[in-house]
This record gives sequence, C-alpha cells and structure tokens, in this order.
Amino acid sequence: MIKTDQEYRCTRAKCKENHQKMQKQVQEMKARGYLEDEIQCLSGPTARVLNRSQGDIELYRRLKKRDVEALRGLPLNLQLIGLRIFLGMSQTELASILGISRNELAREENNEYQQITLERYEEILRAMGVRHIPAYLVGDKSKVEDASQLLLEVAKDKGGNLIIG
Repeated sequence: MIKTDQEYRCTRAKCKENHQKMQKQVQEMKARGYLEDEIQCLSGPTARVLNRSQGDIELYRRLKKRDVEALRGLPLNLQLIGLRIFLGMSQTELASILGISRNELAREENNEYQQITLERYEEILRAMGVRHIPAYLVGDKSKVEDASQLLLEVAKDKGGNLIIG
C-alpha cells in the first residue's frame, strides 16, 4: 500500500519504466520466434507485479480524492493508513498529535499495523479526530441503516468524523 505522496510519485515512475522494459522484452521475444504461450509464461510475473503496483496507485488516488468506497474494502489495519490519507493528514502531522516521531509512525505504517491492539487502534483514530462505530448487524438491516443515518447527521451537526463499519 502506498503511504505518502513521495512513495506515490516513485511508484508511478517505476511502473512506467517497468512497463516500457516489459514491452521491449516482449517485442524481443517475438522477434526471436517465441510462441505466445512462452511469452505469457515469461512475462507473467512481471505483469502481475505491475498490475499490483497500478492497483496501489489507483487506491492512493481514490483515497486522496476522499472516495469512501476505497476505504471499505480494506482490512482494519490498512484502513488506518487509508483513513490518514483520506483525511489529508501527513505522517508528520499524525505523529505530532500522537506525540511520537514521524519515523516511529512510518515504521508502524510500514509494518501495516500488523500487531496493533484495540487500544492503539482507538488512540490513532482519536488522533485523527474520528470515532469508529462497528456495524455488527443483528436483525433487520434497514433499522441499522436508519440508525447509521441518524448517527451521521449527529456527527455532521456536532463536527468531527464518524465511521460506521
């Protein structure tokens, strides 16, 4: 997952460069008489890496544009990183609010909060000015959706951000 603007720019540049290299290699294989199946097998791993990088680039773009749907598909540990990007906060800003160095926060994010505790999760959300209300559904889903809408209206009136999910 891309975590910073610098990483985004670097990933875009590497993708472009690697895509051009792969196209050149494919052309060379064709010129040497490789069969289409052979070319697919030989270029497949590189193509998969490029596709994943392009997916990361697209996710970062969507988060920067505040596309809430981009957050929904992420696991909770990655939602913390995505939410920071979604809110337009830099690692430096969040680290300052948490009272830690940017390097410490970057280390946590690079590890993608793999061993995060519930207390740390809530602390990071509070630092971002967000409240999380888990949506454990029991019974009639329409009633839960009505309650969610009411909570969103309350959050809008009182300020701050609210995530239901």
